[in-house]
Amino acid sequence: MSEQGTGGGRELLSAGGVVVQRGRQGVRVLVLYDSRHDEWRLPKGKLKPGETASEAAEREVAEETGLALSAGTYLGATTYAYPDPHDEAPTHKIVYFFAMSADAEAQARPEEGTSDSVEWLAPRDAAERLTWPNEAVMVMRGVEAG
Repeated sequence: MSEQGTGGGRELLSAGGVVVQRGRQGVRVLVLYDSRHDEWRLPKGKLKPGETASEAAEREVAEETGLALSAGTYLGATTYAYPDPHDEAPTHKIVYFFAMSADAEAQARPEEGTSDSVEWLAPRDAAERLTWPNEAVMVMRGVEAG
């Protein structure tokens, strides 16, 4: 289940990937830019009913980047809380991340309506570019996972 009520608000489950490319330019990590929120982020999204975290990560990465990749090593989860924009109830979001490998020639494309651009960056540059520090931690884990 992707969203459920808890005594202290809602719990929202999401999953995503740290997409790593190894090639002539060295190691690169895929990051997305979303102008609606003015943020750089990793590809991720809500779990659908009956979907596992790894299935959601694969689906979300494919939808947001056009890359059909398999979820590899589980890297961990990030958690944070924010007020729901509709009713101000607290929402506790958990995002499960998986390492994903793209071949050296993979061409990612931004999904219309969710991101404006995609960039392949060196791991340190990707970690620094990301808006959320907890995602930067996942980048370093994803690169180490292979």
